Amino acid sequence: MRLREIISLNEGGKHQLTPDAKSSIKGAVTTPDANNNAGDSYKNYRFGLALAGAPDYPTKSTNEIGGDPLITTYTDEEWEMVQYAGKQVNVGPLKRLSSNRSTEREDTHKQSAVANVKKNKYGI
Repeated sequence: MRLREIISLNEGGKHQLTPDAKSSIKGAVTTPDANNNAGDSYKNYRFGLALAGAPDYPTKSTNEIGGDPLITTYTDEEWEMVQYAGKQVNVGPLKRLSSNRSTEREDTHKQSAVANVKKNKYGI
């Protein structure tokens, strides 16, 4: 075997699986549109979520954030920093999803999970 043939076999990129490899991998499936090397790791992540819940728990293909980067700010000064940096590199419009104020969810339990102390027959 020539050196050129050895190098071309070991170079990166897509190569056909050998018949031996295909025969030893039972039920092999691939998703070319969710290829991590093609830059769509988010689609691959969502596929994994859907696969974990299939078929009993349907999963949406995306959510409000999608594959967008998520930035969180705790103060108004940090929000101003994000706005300034966004203008510097021209990231486009910033979509504010929530305010800097945190609030309790409506379904949050307001009672303590710790039981009240019960006195025994001696009052202790």
